[in-house]
Amino acid sequence: MRTKLFVMLMLASILLAACGGATPTVAPTSAAPATAVPPTAVPPTTAPEAVTLKIYLLDYTPDTITWLKSTINPAFEAANPGVTVEITEGSWSGWDVTFAGFFAAGAGPDIINLGSEMNTLYGQSLADMDPYLGAAAWPDIANFGPALENAKFEGKLRGLPIFTAPRYVFCRTDLMTAAGWTTGTPQNFAEWVDFAKQDTKIDTATNSLKQQALVPVDAGSMADWQWWLLVYYSLGGQLYKADGTPNFDSPEALATTKFMLDMRQATYGPATDAVAALPASTGSVIDVNDATDQSNGAVCLAHSGWAAPAFDRPIWSKISIDPFYGDPANFPNSKPVVLAFNDWLAVADYSQNKQLAADWLKMAFTKEANNKWNETMGLIPARNDSQTGYVTASPQLKQEAQLASQYGVGFAGILESAKLSTIMQDALGKLITEELTPAEVNAKIQTEYLAALGQ
Repeated sequence: MRTKLFVMLMLASILLAACGGATPTVAPTSAAPATAVPPTAVPPTTAPEAVTLKIYLLDYTPDTITWLKSTINPAFEAANPGVTVEITEGSWSGWDVTFAGFFAAGAGPDIINLGSEMNTLYGQSLADMDPYLGAAAWPDIANFGPALENAKFEGKLRGLPIFTAPRYVFCRTDLMTAAGWTTGTPQNFAEWVDFAKQDTKIDTATNSLKQQALVPVDAGSMADWQWWLLVYYSLGGQLYKADGTPNFDSPEALATTKFMLDMRQATYGPATDAVAALPASTGSVIDVNDATDQSNGAVCLAHSGWAAPAFDRPIWSKISIDPFYGDPANFPNSKPVVLAFNDWLAVADYSQNKQLAADWLKMAFTKEANNKWNETMGLIPARNDSQTGYVTASPQLKQEAQLASQYGVGFAGILESAKLSTIMQDALGKLITEELTPAEVNAKIQTEYLAALGQ
């Protein structure tokens, strides 16, 4: 019976196999060698996707660009196979049209060089970089000083600041003494006006200046809008009221505009009989190139270190560096101020390479790299721990860094800054020609700026 059953099962198995059914598993005998199975072929490694990280920089020295292209970019490309870094050099001339084009098109450089006041202007179009550059992602962020605030919008990082370039008051102590001014850099409005009258010299033969007591940014007009802001902030002035509207109708604003007119008239005389401006000269307006050039320049200069003499010039033994002191007798909230400009690199929100952009910024903003970047320009690094080497080796930069740390006020948070600068320059131009009074100038700025803000 068992034999018949076995035979029937075998026949059924054969029939099933013939019909494509499952074949029963049969354990191999120990004598049968296992058949070698060829290994599965491994697909070739996929080459990294080619990506171009685009960076747009404005008006840097050739040394800076050379360093970035020869040191930072090759190191970054080596660490990120398939990635190419492309730097485009632009200019501050026409920047607003260029940047507006990028953001309107939603396409352009991944990283864009912006100025101090542009965080509010373009903030909505910039990426939130906190996930990439915040403390949790990059502990080095703790080493950045006050300049970091210029790289934020609505409390979120949008990039990183490169340098701090404050505006100081540089004065020739020897020319002060020669003119009989013995009390040092003026520290209130009345002293400045007296100083302008006493230390300005006029060439009667040409009816033009041969020595200007103070050159505040622009020697010819003495009415630059950034100079106005520095004076205004030194009085404790706030650019906006609590409700967000402009504050050009404040007592501090009126005093600032009146001071600018007083300084202009003390230097050039009334508009109806104004003398001609200083003759053009090479180098810094407070430098002396030779014995014949001593009267062809300014006694004091209110500007950033860019406009001051080169650090290796011997004239530095006769130059003081101070903040602008305001007018404490008339405005109790006055304070010494150096208006700090901080160029920075922002990441556009349209960028498809935000992580790569953050990684490049981290490499270009290490302690050593931020120091080297600024050394190529003779400026103060935005990172506090990078303010070593050439900074501390230079008596001038060391003092400037200390003053910036103590008295720095950021040139940031200005709404529609390009429009405001145009509005202010137009109004201040009418101030120095005396077409408008200081009160009328401020009213004009207030009205036109309100309109520009849609208020």
